[in-house]
Amino acid sequence: MTVQSAASRDGIVVAGHPLAAEEGVRVLRAGGNAVDAAVAAGLVLSVVCPYACTLAGDVSMLIRDAKSGRVEGLNGTGAAPGGATPERFAQGMANTGSLSVSVPGLLAGCAEALARFGSQSFVALAGTALRLATEGFAVFPYFAAQVRQRAELLEKDPEARRLFLPDGKPLATGTPFRQPELAAMLQQLIAEGPDSFYRGAVARRFAQSCAALGGLIGEADLAAHRSLWQQPIAAPFCGHEVWTMPPNSYGATLLLQLLTLAAENIDRLRPDSADFILTGYRARQRAYQLAGPFIGDPIACEAPMRALLAEAIAGRAAAQGAITEARDRCTTNVVVIDGNGLAVSLIESISAPFGAGVVLPGTGILLNNRMAGFSTDPQSRNCVAPGKRPAHTLAPCLVTKAGDLAMSIGTPGTVGQTCSLAQLLTRMLACGETPAAAIAAPRWSVDFAGKLVLEEETAASVREAVQAAEPDAKVMKRGWMTFGSIKLAAVTAEGYQGFADDRRAAAARGL
Repeated sequence: MTVQSAASRDGIVVAGHPLAAEEGVRVLRAGGNAVDAAVAAGLVLSVVCPYACTLAGDVSMLIRDAKSGRVEGLNGTGAAPGGATPERFAQGMANTGSLSVSVPGLLAGCAEALARFGSQSFVALAGTALRLATEGFAVFPYFAAQVRQRAELLEKDPEARRLFLPDGKPLATGTPFRQPELAAMLQQLIAEGPDSFYRGAVARRFAQSCAALGGLIGEADLAAHRSLWQQPIAAPFCGHEVWTMPPNSYGATLLLQLLTLAAENIDRLRPDSADFILTGYRARQRAYQLAGPFIGDPIACEAPMRALLAEAIAGRAAAQGAITEARDRCTTNVVVIDGNGLAVSLIESISAPFGAGVVLPGTGILLNNRMAGFSTDPQSRNCVAPGKRPAHTLAPCLVTKAGDLAMSIGTPGTVGQTCSLAQLLTRMLACGETPAAAIAAPRWSVDFAGKLVLEEETAASVREAVQAAEPDAKVMKRGWMTFGSIKLAAVTAEGYQGFADDRRAAAARGL
């Protein structure tokens, strides 16, 4: 396997598509900072990777301010609409369709990040996304594969069918893909500002169209949406501090895995051994068992999760209850460090591939299915209710050492996000591997039931030893969804270096 890399003294961008990485670099060259570049790249991703994120998706960011050294967390995830009562979903959460849609948080999150840390406006940064929606781009292999896999879902919605299954056939690799309705929507947002998506003509149109489809989101739900600034959570690991987002993110499971791995002296194991895999897998199981009761809306879950993490850092946390798995299925991301050391890890998602499978008529916007992340158990902190944010897997990551920036990292990978990040950090920081070697190495992950899966490149002797200990372990192709696609931007003695994992569409670009 090859890992794409780039180096620069003046800034680095790694993103889930080459067009997004190139847009981030363009913004940096034009005088923008890392937040400007990350937002512009994220908007491009929302156009070229609609299977993973759209304007109706969510966003989460970690931002490290170079001047103060502070790490800030932006929670740009949306809440359940007012009609989303437990009684409404007494038969279970909708996994697709109009009832699976939560309030979109992406646009508000991007605007909030720019207002606090950016140097350019949304209007100045949305132009390339608009051009790509208008002029189109060539469908790339991962996009085409996702359309084929979700064709049955997309077939159910007239607008989705027209966009992604022209002439009744899934989009093929190399096909020019244009989105004129989305371009018109972007043009309106550029003219009126992203706030109009929540409080204005666009919001009114969104709510009316949603109601016509049988959805629950009304104008009041959009107007009530606010992004949250949250203090990130952190834990020590091999002389570094690893940072991620608190609930409603599953990010805490990354820190809990690393704490267990450090306590079990993972540095003494060969990273290509069965013991390394089994130790990592069991650390993940323990992390999800510990964290499960505390992943949900920040109001109910953030404080108890911080208390749990403090206990774990002190070596006193005890696992209780069953392992609780997340339900997200598809994500994309971008990491940026600019020439002044401002760093961003941004991750965005509509939850499952192609989200709800519903395109809002006349807008070209594919809707999320984030409501599927809720529980219907009334005893759960993550039980569905109006105004609550659901549990999700979005886990941006930054790494510092003695207060100085070391890395900005992120990956898609659904339920495998945090174990992919834990493997990367363990290989690099505990076992001394280079970033390229750590990314290229055969990876383990889990399926959607939490069972161990191994990449097919894993040595046969290692597979046999793992399966002897875990008989349910399966072997999957390297590009399978939960293995993810790591994006890493690192500080080096010469400046910065970026690494892009080719398990999915990804690219690293330097100034």
